[in-house]
Amino acid sequence: MTVSIKVIGMGPGHKNLLTLEAIEAIKSCQIVVGSKRLIEQAKALELENTLTYSCTLSEMEELIEEHLKTIGEDKNKQNSENHFKKVIGVLASGDTGLFSIASWVKEKYESIYPVSFVSGISSLQYFCNRLHKPYKDVYTMSVHGRDNQVLGEVLSHELVFVLTGGNFKVQDICRYLTIHGLGQVQVYIGENLSYQTEKIVTGVACEFVESNFSDLAVILIERKQEALYPYVTGGLPNRAFIRGKVPMTKEEVRAVVLGKLQLLDTDCVYDIGAGTGSVAIEIARLCKRGFVYALEKNEEAVALVGANKEQLGIINLEVCHMKCPEGMQHLPIPQKVFIGGSSGELREIVKVLLEKNPKVRIVLTAVTLETLQEGIECGKELALEIDCTQVSIATSKVVGDYHMLMGHNPIFILTLKGREHDE
Repeated sequence: MTVSIKVIGMGPGHKNLLTLEAIEAIKSCQIVVGSKRLIEQAKALELENTLTYSCTLSEMEELIEEHLKTIGEDKNKQNSENHFKKVIGVLASGDTGLFSIASWVKEKYESIYPVSFVSGISSLQYFCNRLHKPYKDVYTMSVHGRDNQVLGEVLSHELVFVLTGGNFKVQDICRYLTIHGLGQVQVYIGENLSYQTEKIVTGVACEFVESNFSDLAVILIERKQEALYPYVTGGLPNRAFIRGKVPMTKEEVRAVVLGKLQLLDTDCVYDIGAGTGSVAIEIARLCKRGFVYALEKNEEAVALVGANKEQLGIINLEVCHMKCPEGMQHLPIPQKVFIGGSSGELREIVKVLLEKNPKVRIVLTAVTLETLQEGIECGKELALEIDCTQVSIATSKVVGDYHMLMGHNPIFILTLKGREHDE
């Protein structure tokens, strides 16, 4: 007796969208397991010699294990000449390659039993076809049973297709986008696709905040925005920012600071003593899947960060009016931190950061030797890895028919990194 498992893509739901290969695969199975909706779809094929079980994922594992155990017992009773195959079918919604149960089956059983996959029509294919939209440039994601990472993907891609369900239904995603300033993005919503109760609506996200969509719904988010500064490297020109009377980290220093931070696009980052917000905004542009907190005690500076955030169309940044380290305990854990000003509280700030994340990477700038010394002593006291870079910059200035280089104050850039001790 040989045992194999087939994962069968069932398409969006309507029986007319089942492929011939999927129909033949289902009929070849002795046992078929899947969700109630998919089992009902399979039963419509008028199966004769196939047992069907509707179940949850945890129940599915128990059912499969139970039948595999029975098969093992049967195998011991069989004469070697009396050989036959037994096939267990696992039904997957849509296509086996798009956020389906197929990856679970593969990980769980492929090393023990032969596992094969039968493709189906995905909800992405079906929905984009109904909208008359190509899907070659669509980024696909699922929030069913996962953390809501929609914001970062919408900031990173023009078209994002989301499989919804569980704690994040369509209305929750629309509410989330609206809260973060993306209430006017275009959305296309499909509910009960391919069924008689199919509903497709379009509009902007904020229009659907109070709606009520079922788990069986998808959303395509389209965000088109002409960026004022479309390039993604660090070092926006100083003129990009509203200045006021608040100190600002200059563009050349910003570029070096961003390099020293060693950012990942998913990082949570603090900018402490944010000033005009120039560094925080640069970080937010680079960490589209992450989030930035600009912490500033000066009321005028807080207003400037907000104005610059709005002017440059930054979404993934929150301005916090606070004096550090008070209040930092309530913020999410940071991976990277820039300190542009500490108001004499550097040691206390770094201690709190290390309590939140012992491996945090901190970059700070110092104009005076006293601030540099304070930073180095703080790093030594707290047993941190220390790296210091001194930057001297001169920029050209037009004087008559000539260009003269004008020197700026030297800047010290100090990097402090939590040591990764083996416990």
